[in-house]
Amino acid sequence: MAATNIEQKALSLLNAFERAGKSVSRVMVDGRKIEIVLRQQSEIDEFEGIDMTHGKT
Repeated sequence: MAATNIEQKALSLLNAFERAGKSVSRVMVDGRKIEIVLRQQSEIDEFEGIDMTHGKT
C-alpha cells in the first residue's frame, strides 16, 4: 500500500509542476525518494532539421 501512496505523491508533484508551467522530462521513484527532472530550454528536437516529406527525392 505504501508503494501506491508514494506513486500518488509523485503524480501529484508532476501535476503541480505542469500546472506551474514547468516541463518535466522524467520522474523517478526509488523507494521513498522522488526525483523530478525538469526539461531544459536548450533541449532541442533531434528531428527538427530533418525533412520528413514522403515521396520526394
